[in-house]
Amino acid sequence: MICVKLTILGSHGPYPGVDGACSGYLLEDNDLNVLIDCGSGVISRYQRFHDLRDLKYIILTHLHSDHMSDMLVLRYAVDIMMRKGYIKEPINVFCPSEPVKVLEELNFNGVFKIKNIDEDLKLNIGNLNISFKKVEHPVSTFAVKFNDGQRTFVFSSDTVYCDDIVSFAENSDLFLCDGNLLNGEKGPHLTARQAAEISKEALCKKLIITHLWPQHTVEDYVKEASEVIHDVNIAKPFDVYYI
Repeated sequence: MICVKLTILGSHGPYPGVDGACSGYLLEDNDLNVLIDCGSGVISRYQRFHDLRDLKYIILTHLHSDHMSDMLVLRYAVDIMMRKGYIKEPINVFCPSEPVKVLEELNFNGVFKIKNIDEDLKLNIGNLNISFKKVEHPVSTFAVKFNDGQRTFVFSSDTVYCDDIVSFAENSDLFLCDGNLLNGEKGPHLTARQAAEISKEALCKKLIITHLWPQHTVEDYVKEASEVIHDVNIAKPFDVYYI
């Protein structure tokens, strides 16, 4: 059985720490690759694994800069490659319809074919069935679920605790979850403990905590989440998970 593979390209937020990168995850299924989020530093790291000419699908869970800023340099690369004949078709980009001013930045010389996502959108890309669930964040933000008929991978994107993310992640084989904060900190994100609580409540088989504040340590996150579940994984650059 060929497994779907997830590679962590970037896991910092809301800015990259030393030698770090913001939100970016490479999902591969046979010859198909899908880039999930495209924050600062992600495009450089993507090219360790694939040529930009092979990038056909990008999902942006929301349009905050730490999840999409590299799109603004990718547009230049694709524009030049299209003019040189290296790329024949625009990249398919699935993203929310707002903030409108940010979305307008992506409408550049036809390099991206943009389709707005909402909870009704169902995508079928290769063997992957993809669905979305709106979560709670200051801008329009969607968790995303991938299923190949046998296994399920869910990414929470950025959110606070809400019932929808628990039900959406239910019984997933791999749950990649925002856990930016530590207990007592405030912000529009989950704490590491809350990420573990959601994973436990939703009966997820494996949890990866991501969107890490660069000044916290991996040990900080593990210590807090381990109070709830034993198998705690912290997203680190180039870690690979098979689903």
